[in-house]
Amino acid sequence: MNMKKIPGIIAAVLLLALAGTPAAAQEAFDGTQWPPPVNESEDDQFPGAEDGVPPATDTDEVPPAPEEDVPPAPEEDEGSDSDMNTSSSGNWTDKITFSGYVSSDISFIVEDWRGPTPGDGYRFDTNRNDVNFKLKIDPNDNVGIVTDMRFRFYGLYDGINLVDLSKRGPIDPWDFQLNEAYVQVKGKPWSKMDFKIGRVMETWGTADMFNPTDNLNARDFSDPLDFFAKVPNSMVIVNIYPTDWLTITAAWLPIFKPAMLPRSAKNAFALPRNSAGQVTGFPAMPMDTEDMMNNIDPSLGDVALDAVMEGMEGKEELMGALMNDAMALYGGGKINRSQLINLLNKYAQINEPEVSAWTPGFDISNSQAALKFQFNVDPVTFSLSYFYGRFQFPVAYWGLVDITSPGKIPEPTGKVTDTEEFVQDKFNVDVLAETYYPRMHVVGADFSYSSDNKWVPGFFAEAALIIPEQVKFGFRTYLDGKLLLESSNVNVPTTPFIKATVGADWSYKDWIYINVQYVRGFYDEFNDMYGIHNYFVPNVDLMFFDNELLIRLTAALNCDDVSFMLFPTITWTVVPAVELSVGYMGFFGPTQPKAPEELDLSNISEAVTAIIPAYASKSRFGQLASGRNVVFFKAKVSW
Repeated sequence: MNMKKIPGIIAAVLLLALAGTPAAAQEAFDGTQWPPPVNESEDDQFPGAEDGVPPATDTDEVPPAPEEDVPPAPEEDEGSDSDMNTSSSGNWTDKITFSGYVSSDISFIVEDWRGPTPGDGYRFDTNRNDVNFKLKIDPNDNVGIVTDMRFRFYGLYDGINLVDLSKRGPIDPWDFQLNEAYVQVKGKPWSKMDFKIGRVMETWGTADMFNPTDNLNARDFSDPLDFFAKVPNSMVIVNIYPTDWLTITAAWLPIFKPAMLPRSAKNAFALPRNSAGQVTGFPAMPMDTEDMMNNIDPSLGDVALDAVMEGMEGKEELMGALMNDAMALYGGGKINRSQLINLLNKYAQINEPEVSAWTPGFDISNSQAALKFQFNVDPVTFSLSYFYGRFQFPVAYWGLVDITSPGKIPEPTGKVTDTEEFVQDKFNVDVLAETYYPRMHVVGADFSYSSDNKWVPGFFAEAALIIPEQVKFGFRTYLDGKLLLESSNVNVPTTPFIKATVGADWSYKDWIYINVQYVRGFYDEFNDMYGIHNYFVPNVDLMFFDNELLIRLTAALNCDDVSFMLFPTITWTVVPAVELSVGYMGFFGPTQPKAPEELDLSNISEAVTAIIPAYASKSRFGQLASGRNVVFFKAKVSW
C-alpha cells in the first residue's frame, strides 16, 4: 500500500464514523519527488476539492428519548427537563467552569559570552505579563465546549523611530493566542464512543516531558523556561471504549504545524565571532568534508584561481596585497589559523547567513494521522501507537556560499543571492541555508507501573521506532555567479532508529519527590549527521511547611559530549493560588568545536573542518543555539 494514502484513508474513516453513512473511496495519490522542490505552485498548495476527501452525507437525526414525567421539586414548578434539553431554565452556573491565571515574569542574562556577539549580556531578557482564561461549558451530559486563550504583553520592545512613538504597538507589544477551542461529544453516535473536533492540545506517552510517541502537537519552545508548552493544532480525535480496560484513539490532523523555536535557535547558523567582532569561521553544516575533498575535481584550484584573477581585473593593487599577505602565512605546508582568520576579515565582507524553512503545502497528502490502543490492567497501563506525518523540527537541507569579487555585482541567476550590503574593496560573501521537515512513520509503545507500597517506586518507559524519509544535504559555492563547487551527501538515511525514555519516580509523604530518566534522543534529534545522543535527566522536589515552600533541582546531562544544563527553582505559595518563584537556567559546554591552531595544507579535509566545523562536533548544551544563562523571577495568581 502507498503509505502516503494513510492520512486520507484515516480522515475518511473518521468522517464516516462521525457521519454514520458511506462516503466515496479516497483516490490514490501520485508519488512525490524526494527531496521535494523548494517552491511549490499555488495549485499544489491549495488543491481543488476533487483532490480531497468527498464530504460525508448528513446524518439522520437521532430522535430524542421519550420524556418521562418527573414530579416537580418542592417550592419549584419548573416542569420536566430532559438531559438533552439545553434551553431549559436550569442553573447554568453548574454547567460552566471558568479558570485561568495572571502571571508576571522577568529574567536577567548573567553572562556575556553566549549571545550572538561576545560582550552581549548582563541585561534583561524578558519582562512579560500573561493573562489566561479557560472556559468550559457542559450544556448537557453529552456535550462539552472548551476554550483556552492567552494574552501576552512582552514589556521589552525593539528599536523604534520617531513615528513609532505615536503608536502603542511598537512601544507596548503584545499578542493573543488561542490555545484550545473544541467541541467534545460523548456517547454519540455510539454509547462507547466520544470525539473532539477543533483546536486541541493532546499528549500521548507515559514519560515525563521526553515523549517520543507524542507527535500530534509540536513543541513550543518560544519560552525556554517552559518545557511543557505545545503548539495548538486543529484535529479530529475519536475515542472508542469497547471494554473497561481498552481505549482506541484515532486522530487526523489536516494541517502540519512545525515546532516553535527559542530566539537563540538562530545562533545555530550564526557566524562565530571573536571579541573584536571578527568572523572566526562558518556555521557547522552536515557535510561529509572528507568525501567531498576525495571527489573534488583536481582542476578546481586552477579554475578558482582563474575566476579570482578575472574577478579582480582592474584591482591589481588589491590583488597584489592579497597575494603578498597570503604568501606570508604559508610556511612549511602549514598556516596559522589566527592569521588566516585575520586575512579572511581583511579581504572579505561575510554577511550573516539567511536561513529559510521549506514547509509542506496544504493538500490532504500532507495531513497527518495517528492510531493508539491503550490497555489499563491495574497497576499497569500500556499502549501501542502508530503515527504518520512529519518531524516537527527543521533538518538542514542545503547550503550555499555566494562570493562576489571586489567591485562587482553579479546578475541575478536564481542560484545566488542579491545582497543589499556590498563593500566595494572586499570579497562579499553571502551564506544561505534551507531546512526541511521530513516525513516519518512512528511505531510506538509505552507503559507505566505504580504500586500501593510507599517504598516501591513507579516505573515508566516509552519507545518509538522511527522510519524516516531520506534527506540529502546539497552544498554549492559560486564566484561572481559561476558555479565553483557542488557536492551532496545523505544527512538523514532511511535506516530506522529508536528514540526512548526509561525512568522511575518515588515520593515519601509530602516532602520529597524524585524522578530519574534516561533519554535516548533529544527533542530535535533525528538521526542526521549530528546523531542520536544519550541523556541523564534527574529531578528532585523538596517540600516544606505543608507544601508552602518547594525547592526543585532539575538537570540534564549529555552523556556523549558531557555538556549539561542546570535548572534550580524555589517556589513559595504565599497564600493558596498565589505563587512566587525564583530560579536559574544555565548551559555548560564549549560554545564552538575546538579547532587546531595550525592548519596542515596537506590534509585538506582537516583544514576545511577547522573553518567549517563537523556537524557532529557541536556541543548539545554548550552551543549558543541552546540559550542564555539567566536568573528569573515569576509571580502567578491562579483561579
